[in-house]
Amino acid sequence: MQSEQSSNPINKDIVFIQITDTHLMDHPDAEFVGIKPEENFHAIMNDIQQRYPNIDLLLHTGDLAQAAVPATYHRYLAYMQKFAVDFYHIPGNHDDLEIFPFHTPAPHPTVIEVGQWRIVLLNSVIAGQTDGWIATEQLQHLKHILEQQQDKYVVLACHHHPFDMQSAWLDQHKLKNAEAFKAILAPFKNIKMVLHGHVHQESLNEWNGIQFISTPATCVQFKPLSQDFAFDAIAPGYRCLHLKNNGEFDTIVHRLDHFKVTINEEISGY
Repeated sequence: MQSEQSSNPINKDIVFIQITDTHLMDHPDAEFVGIKPEENFHAIMNDIQQRYPNIDLLLHTGDLAQAAVPATYHRYLAYMQKFAVDFYHIPGNHDDLEIFPFHTPAPHPTVIEVGQWRIVLLNSVIAGQTDGWIATEQLQHLKHILEQQQDKYVVLACHHHPFDMQSAWLDQHKLKNAEAFKAILAPFKNIKMVLHGHVHQESLNEWNGIQFISTPATCVQFKPLSQDFAFDAIAPGYRCLHLKNNGEFDTIVHRLDHFKVTINEEISGY
């Protein structure tokens, strides 16, 4: 198992931020579906700093880039390195796996050790595909990790949604081997949650005592319960989690205040 350590006093709540679906362009002023993704992303980061000046780690759950070129990733990394926080990222279907800045070489998941918690980062991206799939070899590595970490509390993270969102257009692009994924998780009672992005909205499903949680995008939002592709006129957001030493956790979604939503409504696909 390859792991990274995040510093945190043993008895202190872990303040853990999830952002997702930034869809950054190759130039900071470039527009995408009528918005400037970079401006949204920076506004979210400013809000995080104001609300949570002492966070322990930040995780980006994919679709870091819309224009997946080296300049986009280099700019993101340079920006994040200005903050005094451990930050991590997994790819989404819009990212380029050949140049994505993975923390751990494929097919090994990255394991973040922080206090009594282990956060396991998975790659659910198939190159050239919109829907998701966690490779069999990666699932076997995950099983081995879970067997080794039964005395810790576990958070898993991937990009694609394992459960239907009840949106026909979106659910065709879910994690296609969700049943195989859940079969790996089923024996373990210390897994507390699975975090994901991809759906550009907040959601919660519970299965086998595990919460499956999605978070609003930092860019545009998708309209919930929509049969056809549709944007939602709601502000971008992020999630904060407080992980407690006894395995309990609290979580809240924040959205930008006084944010004017400007979307090109003529876009009919994403």
